[in-house]
Amino acid sequence: MDEKKLTFAEHLGELRRALLVSGLAVLVGVVLGVIFSEYLDEALRLPIKGLLPAGSDEPVYLGIFEPIFYRLKLGFIGGLLLASPVVFWQLWWFISPGLHPKERKLALPFILAASFFFIGGAAFCYFIVLPKAAAFSIGQMTDNTRIILSLKSYFSNASMFILAFGLVFETPVIVFLICLIGLVTPKTLGRFRKYVLLAAFIIAAIVTPTPDAVNQTIMALPIYILYELGMLAARLVIKKKERERAKEE
Repeated sequence: MDEKKLTFAEHLGELRRALLVSGLAVLVGVVLGVIFSEYLDEALRLPIKGLLPAGSDEPVYLGIFEPIFYRLKLGFIGGLLLASPVVFWQLWWFISPGLHPKERKLALPFILAASFFFIGGAAFCYFIVLPKAAAFSIGQMTDNTRIILSLKSYFSNASMFILAFGLVFETPVIVFLICLIGLVTPKTLGRFRKYVLLAAFIIAAIVTPTPDAVNQTIMALPIYILYELGMLAARLVIKKKERERAKEE
């Protein structure tokens, strides 16, 4: 085991460096996001395009400084998505001293997988969840009513959904990581399958745009499948480690 032994002060130094690099990456992403905020604004409105009734489809600002903060928020979300590979790289770099040399070689797969699932979760929300949620909500309007589309309110709701699904889709990466560093074993996690499935349906019931079981299942199954994928990846890596250890002995 050629693990790097670091003191507490050295760990704090490594953490500070990882946070600094991640923060700089997000800052650069935010600057780029602000520069291209007009395109981000158009993209953010696409899920509700054609859903709003006539007379309600013109977005409004409710404060004199809202245009500035709206652009900054757009830039932050865009920058966070853009900088996510660097953030995951720094996360791996921080935990890698506690891993075996062969485990450290998983850096690139980890960064690619974490970035893929985060952006994939955001895309799943953007293309599937957000339009359905908006359509269901607009369908609850009563006669002789209209919506005044506040960009601030819509951005808060849309960004919350997008980031939440991005994080939820990190489930397999988190499961794999906690198994890799030895906090739990895939066998132990396997005992919690029924609870994870129940939790997935509870989450789906909260965020699903329609109350029918079909849509709830469409939302819940990806969460459970991602959990299983994480355990499968952890099993494969752990079994490989056990075979290599047996050969060495």
